[in-house]
Amino acid sequence: MDKCLIEALSIQARNGNKVDKCFNDNAYNAACIAINSHFSLSLNNQKVVNRLKTIKKRYNIIRNILSQEGFSWNPNTNTIDCEDDDLWKRYVAAHRDARAFRGKQIAMYEEMKIVCGNYLAPNRLAIMSGKVNGNPVVECKYEQESASYLSASSEHMNDSDGTETQSSAKEPVYTEMLANNEDEYEPEAQPEGQAAKQTRSSDTLQDAMLAIASSIRHLADTIEQIKYTIDTPALLQAVMEIEGLEESKQMCAFEFLNEDPVKARAFMAYNRRLRRIYLYRLFGWWR
Repeated sequence: MDKCLIEALSIQARNGNKVDKCFNDNAYNAACIAINSHFSLSLNNQKVVNRLKTIKKRYNIIRNILSQEGFSWNPNTNTIDCEDDDLWKRYVAAHRDARAFRGKQIAMYEEMKIVCGNYLAPNRLAIMSGKVNGNPVVECKYEQESASYLSASSEHMNDSDGTETQSSAKEPVYTEMLANNEDEYEPEAQPEGQAAKQTRSSDTLQDAMLAIASSIRHLADTIEQIKYTIDTPALLQAVMEIEGLEESKQMCAFEFLNEDPVKARAFMAYNRRLRRIYLYRLFGWWR
């Protein structure tokens, strides 16, 4: 479920539904749809927010380990490498939360960086960078990720951990830049109603596509499971109902079909007379 949540939120971040460290309501809604569709649940946004807090604490522990000299990320093994085993021991002794990550594979770390770090989508970055149509308008100051070690325990966590919605988090600080001709840099205003309508339509389409993708993946997993599922008692009963089979042949037929779901499904699809013919042909019992 964590992997599904991280994947869904990383998609939302890339689509611009994350400003600085905060996701907006559309992102949380889409994440809920993805998890509920894939796992047949009915979670609400608050459940997603609470789980994201836990994931972010885990990410901070990993990030702080990697910020120390002598530690590095290995993308081939998805583990944290350390040049000295004694260094690992000393670090773990001083930071007990790091113990679980020594030699452990860390799945989806790159996606975690997008979800838990200060990732900003390219289109959002272009707007916030102080340029519209190539012209400077505003300058935006963002908090940068610190490389110093911070304990991941709750009492040392930042008050804003990135799990608030965009509307509830502190807005970025803008500094207006003077221009020789203010009219020259003023972007053409779009009708307010039209802009809001386009944003809502885009968000709705995006959420629907994510829900469909999750549903298709869940359906594919279910079909794959059904492909290899056999009703063992029904198969045994069907084999024993075939007339003229000795017990040894019944056992042989049942054990063979129970190990081969494809042939077992074909056998169960026939009526009783055709099942007998199927087995005789399958095992060469006509001779």
